[in-house]
Amino acid sequence: MKIFRRENRLSWILTAIMFIIALAAFPFLPDRIPIHFNGEGAIDGTGSRIFIFLMPAVAALMLLLGEITRQIDPRHQNYRRFQHHYYLIFLGCCLLFFMLELYTIAVCLSPQLEQSFSMGQWMPVLVGALIALCGNVLPKFKPNYFAGIKTPWTLANENVWYLTHRFTGKIWFGGGILLMLVAFLPSQFKTAATLILLIALIFIPYVYSYLAFRQEKKNEE
Repeated sequence: MKIFRRENRLSWILTAIMFIIALAAFPFLPDRIPIHFNGEGAIDGTGSRIFIFLMPAVAALMLLLGEITRQIDPRHQNYRRFQHHYYLIFLGCCLLFFMLELYTIAVCLSPQLEQSFSMGQWMPVLVGALIALCGNVLPKFKPNYFAGIKTPWTLANENVWYLTHRFTGKIWFGGGILLMLVAFLPSQFKTAATLILLIALIFIPYVYSYLAFRQEKKNEE
């Protein structure tokens, strides 16, 4: 199985840098480090400093799983047609993990940073940027069983697949921008607005794929 490709080189390099930074920071970290932040960005969960290796470990596992699923997918030949966009999403996720790792280390070494640079303020921006990236590349995805909007109707009909991914790309790009703007809402509205947006971005493409499938059937009749 091919794990290292030209298209995922940057993701692997970034993951290696994350491991190196974690190793370098480990001796200087306190015994307990932040591992969870609440909706306001305040630390509400701590764990052993060994958890500083969690982000690079998750990134490496994600990249491995991305290759495994590509290889075992019955439609694995289709990945060559959109692999550049496929690996862009992995790179976006690695960048998100990298920023979370840096923030965790910075808060441990300089606790006052939590007051001036709240994770609760900037997490919607980071997640929104990742969703907007996904929306930008989704229309390029070709039919497969692991990557993309996989509903019974997109898997059953290639035209429904293409219609759903074009539609989802538009609403995810717009939804990602809206989620980035949520970061600037008053704190009492931020959590509810984030949840509503995320649920809508998951639910709407599912419904659309069903409606597109029904329309395809009507056209065939």
